[in-house]
Amino acid sequence: MKLEKLLIIKWIKIYKNLWFGLFALGFLFFFVQEIPYIIMPFINLVNNPLMEMIDTYQVLNIIEKVLGVSTVISMIFLVNSSAKGFSIDSVKEKVFLFLSILLLLGYYISWIFYFSGHHELSFVLITLVSFVPLYYASIGLWRNNYILVFIAILFLFAHIANVWTSY
Repeated sequence: MKLEKLLIIKWIKIYKNLWFGLFALGFLFFFVQEIPYIIMPFINLVNNPLMEMIDTYQVLNIIEKVLGVSTVISMIFLVNSSAKGFSIDSVKEKVFLFLSILLLLGYYISWIFYFSGHHELSFVLITLVSFVPLYYASIGLWRNNYILVFIAILFLFAHIANVWTSY
């Protein structure tokens, strides 16, 4: 069986070019974004305002969490009919995949600064909070998954608003 068949599976056609299926690399893209949270317990942080944050508005917190989970679910389970397992054939695909990589790299670098004590709200909002939804939006643009792009942009606003009001 070709690798392509393992990376993309289309089960049920939802609408025109949109399928309920499986984009297997989506699990990897989610996992690499979660690495800082996986290693955080092993880093002895004296002050960790992100993890000690108490949500000011519970409804906003719920909206943010629902949009965050919806972003990941739409990345993994919504597939464009023209999508290939891993494609960088067009300029558009190259640009948005490269942007995804840059955002992820910036996110990792931001965590290094955060772990070393840079906890300013502006820094956290611009980097740690914004880069994740933008990372998912750029993956959506790369994959022609415009529902993912839309949800990721909504997630961006909810994520910023929740952290801004609760930090």
